[in-house]
Amino acid sequence: MVLKIVLLLTIIFQIIAAIVSLKLTKKTKYNLSWVFISLGFAALLMRMILEALPVYFEVEPKDYRLLYLWLGVASAIFFAIGLILIRKIFIYMAKMEREKRASEKKYLSVMIQAEDNERKRLAKDLHDGLGPLLSTIKMSLSALKKQKSTPQYTEILNNLDNVILESIKSIRDISNNLNPHVLDNFGLDKAINNFLQKISTTGGISIDYRSNLKDLRLEQNTESVLYRVLCELINNTLKHANAKKISINLYYDIYSITLNYKDDGKGFEVDNLFKPQEKGTGLYNIYSRINSLKGKIDIQSSHGSGTDVEIKIPFGNDDKE
Repeated sequence: MVLKIVLLLTIIFQIIAAIVSLKLTKKTKYNLSWVFISLGFAALLMRMILEALPVYFEVEPKDYRLLYLWLGVASAIFFAIGLILIRKIFIYMAKMEREKRASEKKYLSVMIQAEDNERKRLAKDLHDGLGPLLSTIKMSLSALKKQKSTPQYTEILNNLDNVILESIKSIRDISNNLNPHVLDNFGLDKAINNFLQKISTTGGISIDYRSNLKDLRLEQNTESVLYRVLCELINNTLKHANAKKISINLYYDIYSITLNYKDDGKGFEVDNLFKPQEKGTGLYNIYSRINSLKGKIDIQSSHGSGTDVEIKIPFGNDDKE
């Protein structure tokens, strides 16, 4: 009785295995190796059924002995051929993975390019649209201030003039942050120096910046990504790290362009960086931007030991001018 139950369970498992194998055949795009493996499972199932027949029915194994032997030979051959050819499945899977990664990188690149284009459009609208209007209002106020008026009226005009001056300055700052004109006109090195000079005026932190780029111009997307990434790193340090010093090294060789960034702040746990709730943060966006350029980024940090970031981006000859 126990033998009958075991044989029955074995046949059921063989049937399930054969069905699963057949369903997977479609997912493998009917790859020849998996077809042979499926045939092997089918032959093995039939052989198992023949082997169980004498246990359940009054039949003699010698009546189908030849068929039993041939099914054994067939299953062995099918499995052997399938395993020999299965390499093609792994090649196909690797190809699909490469295409998926390439598609993701292309999507990221397009998304970042669209974001930069939108930044430029907004910056232009602010600079060319609202800026001249405020300048015109200021000119009108200047004309009014020349007219004879009461001290109270003059004070109101002066206050209004100061507000407009602050508004013009804010619009210029916003426009420059959205799309740094120095970056477009003079390149990455000068744009970084210009950005760091603004931060240094606050006197809150010491920044040591070194670079061998000088007047070298990179591909526009590369310059934009590196500039945004560096700004994001500095912003994170200023907001969260309580650091006293930042060290930045930006240099290139014939193989790549490398950005080394280090601060002496309180650091953070890198292992928590890509938890689901952390997605969308500045550091996650940094990874996305660098990935869009086929670059590599390594972040080393822990509580109390500061943050050390190394970014490498492949440097093609077409980047040079």
